[in-house]
Amino acid sequence: MGIVRTNEVAEPSRASLNGMVYEALLGGGWWTPWELCRFIGIRARVKVSDSSITARLRDLRKPRYGANVIEKRQRGGSKAFEYRMAK
Repeated sequence: MGIVRTNEVAEPSRASLNGMVYEALLGGGWWTPWELCRFIGIRARVKVSDSSITARLRDLRKPRYGANVIEKRQRGGSKAFEYRMAK
């Protein structure tokens, strides 16, 4: 089960990686891809790569997946970036 189509905009299902990333971001907090990997990995008992997470973040920005506004910022003084979904 991947995406559920409604009126040309696909809503991620809870069982898909897109859906799990979407649900994590709904809380409004800032997440690094590594934190999302760990959170989803523990929750779904699967191994997820950070490149898969960043690809899903790009997907969530696309009109097909709701054109969500995903904000990005550099985590204080490090090379790591963190993301959140704008409200």
